[in-house]
Amino acid sequence: MKMCIIGAGAQGSVIAKILVEDSEIDKVVLSDINAQLLQRIARKIDSNKLTTERVDAGNVDDLARVLKGADVAINATLPRYNLNIFRTALKSGANYIDFAEDWPLKEKFLQQLRTSDKWKKAGLTAVKHQGITPGVTNVLARYAADHLDKVEEIHIKSWWKPEKGEMVPSWNPGWSVEVALLEWAANPIVYENGEYKTYPPFSGVETYTFPQPIGSHTLCWVEHEEIVTLPDFIGKGVKYVDIKMAPDIIAGILTKMGLAGTEPIEVKGAKVRPLDVVLKLTKPAVDEIEEMDKVLGVHQIMEAEIYSCISVQVKGEKAGQRVEEYVYFNTSGTDLREWLKRYGTMNGFVPIPAAATAKMLAKGEIHAGGVITPECLEPEAFLRKLMEMGMGSFREITRKQVGV
Repeated sequence: MKMCIIGAGAQGSVIAKILVEDSEIDKVVLSDINAQLLQRIARKIDSNKLTTERVDAGNVDDLARVLKGADVAINATLPRYNLNIFRTALKSGANYIDFAEDWPLKEKFLQQLRTSDKWKKAGLTAVKHQGITPGVTNVLARYAADHLDKVEEIHIKSWWKPEKGEMVPSWNPGWSVEVALLEWAANPIVYENGEYKTYPPFSGVETYTFPQPIGSHTLCWVEHEEIVTLPDFIGKGVKYVDIKMAPDIIAGILTKMGLAGTEPIEVKGAKVRPLDVVLKLTKPAVDEIEEMDKVLGVHQIMEAEIYSCISVQVKGEKAGQRVEEYVYFNTSGTDLREWLKRYGTMNGFVPIPAAATAKMLAKGEIHAGGVITPECLEPEAFLRKLMEMGMGSFREITRKQVGV
């Protein structure tokens, strides 16, 4: 089996590490426009199953060359290149995975969804938005929805407590700086009564109580792909879907200062995009994570209180009763220690679900064809795969009320 990863940054480099250690995978091709980065990652992984290729994701000929003979194409680069890689994968006969949608989310997703029959005819599957959020969140929603006859509401909550570092930290979202900033600058989408509505950034504030030891924390709406796909793919009468996360305060400050702006402004006679200034001054996520992995080794992680939790609440009906299904996926310092031992990094939140999906696609364990999203996967099989790979722990709570 041959896996091809486009993008050797914080996510793609870890996915390559995970895949080369699978005995059933014969070859992993890691590609990026940055040749020096490729050399650095290749030295770090140090496997004869890994080859690197310089590729420009904006050049379809480059992509066709690197995707030739691949079983799975994993798009770990910026969402602006989604269509190029998506289309080239189909032409090359490769299954496809990406992590996030380009803007505007709904229009770009529908553009790809309309080609679903072509993918089915080719015997291929394109899994859109497969990471942690979106990705695991969608699977949890499907898991809960499968227990109900009718689904009315889906509420997704996500929180992460990082290890404390410097008193005044630099901004490190843990993935693409550009996408992370633009995500918080965008107007969040909420699905209400069959319609998509938008709200101001950092609105919808609430205090939500996660299972212990996390407890109560402040969350707000954020623009995310789950809102675009869950109403249609879950079905069962869904009327409301939203997602709230712990607000990224630094991203909010940068946004309010106008530094997420994509239109040029004049500065001392020169035209510059504010966003380009931020990108120039912000260290790439792959560099930040490698430094953190060195500083916070296994022994320090032993002492660290690091937790994350995804909570998905699904409200609906079962056998004439009102039912609320709560499903949780937790990650703790124990899991991060496992990641450091197995994968050499604490950055497993997106790479592990993506690598799990790639393995399942290559081994024929995903039977849904065409263009799909994570909620189309068989949830129990996928969650079992995640736990086998050390992702974290899963639990479910059901609350019933008599009568409708």
